[in-house]
Amino acid sequence: MGRKIPALLAIAAMGASCDGTAKAPSVTLKGRAVEVTVLAAEKERRTAALSMRTLPDGAGTLLLWPRDRFMKVEPAAIDSYDVAFLDGAGKVVDTGRLDRGNPEGLVPAVEARAALLLPEGDLKKRGVQKGDPAAIAAAPPAQELPLMTIGGVPARVELALTEADRNHGLMFRPRMSADDGMLFAYDRQQGNIGFWMKNTLIPLDIAFFAEDGTLVNVNETPIAADPREGPWPPSPAAGPARFVLEMNLGWFRKKGLVDADGKPKPGLKAVFPPEAVRGSFE
Repeated sequence: MGRKIPALLAIAAMGASCDGTAKAPSVTLKGRAVEVTVLAAEKERRTAALSMRTLPDGAGTLLLWPRDRFMKVEPAAIDSYDVAFLDGAGKVVDTGRLDRGNPEGLVPAVEARAALLLPEGDLKKRGVQKGDPAAIAAAPPAQELPLMTIGGVPARVELALTEADRNHGLMFRPRMSADDGMLFAYDRQQGNIGFWMKNTLIPLDIAFFAEDGTLVNVNETPIAADPREGPWPPSPAAGPARFVLEMNLGWFRKKGLVDADGKPKPGLKAVFPPEAVRGSFE
């Protein structure tokens, strides 16, 4: 028996025209096609807006994931852009503007599968609104977030592998999907790792792991009364650690990974994505 797939994905899978020639990836909005550069790998998606240049009329950049989630589009360095967020059913679910230099970036109000970046003012010119149909054509398959497990429990994680990424972390995110998180990887085990909640808009479980994957401790960490100005109470490791995982508050309790007092179940170990162990996407 065949499996029904969402309309957006079915369209995205078509990569050739009737005569067999390759088709350029595109997104159709309001009956007009936009030729797009597709960024479907995690390394590309993370830094997309920072490396983008001015978009010509009729062109765009599409950040694509394999499932609906609360993705973050980081701030742009060169230009400002219109952004249309598209879900897996082929619909515009949110729109916004990515302002050049704004450190807060953009997160959709609901989970989405793709973020379409267009020249500033393009959405208004096209009359695009939430709820409009959107069709993606000839897009390559999208890469999932790296997978890690803790005691066999899976989590999909964005990776913070550089000092700049670790310093930025999950700042300015108003929401995060239920089983998504961010994994911070250091080049060696350290005895003084501590986190704080500067510019962090959602409460978090902050978990510390030794180099061999042993779960050291989990801190249930609320947001500061003023996340942007502080003070920011520390969230320290209880012992030497090399990896730190941030998930939505209560995730470790919900998954049965800590006891009633918030202490890790004995013997729990994590298996990390190879990129995190290497410290590089390469």
